[in-house]
Amino acid sequence: MDRPMGNTGFTPSSATDSGVSTSGATCPHCGKALPTRGLEQFLGKLGISEEMIDNLRSSMQNVDVEDYLNTAREYLRNGSDKARSYAKENPGKVAAGVAVLAVGAGLLISALNRD
Repeated sequence: MDRPMGNTGFTPSSATDSGVSTSGATCPHCGKALPTRGLEQFLGKLGISEEMIDNLRSSMQNVDVEDYLNTAREYLRNGSDKARSYAKENPGKVAAGVAVLAVGAGLLISALNRD
């Protein structure tokens, strides 16, 4: 029988009883400490320390992400316009490229299926 989700959040026991250390981050809804999991745990396994993560966090606070996103969007718009005009001017080259990609993908899939 299905149960309603009700109070979904991090409980204090999920951060302490499981042996997972808690980070300095807190839940924005309830204010409880969030367990160190996911990306931070993965980076820790790769040898990236908490100090390195904290340095990255502090440097990212000064970055205007929206400006970078706007720049990326503009590059994508310009790139798609260039690709569209190239395809109109060189339909044979584009068709040959698509055919090569299709054959390559087919060979790759068949090689993966053999193993």
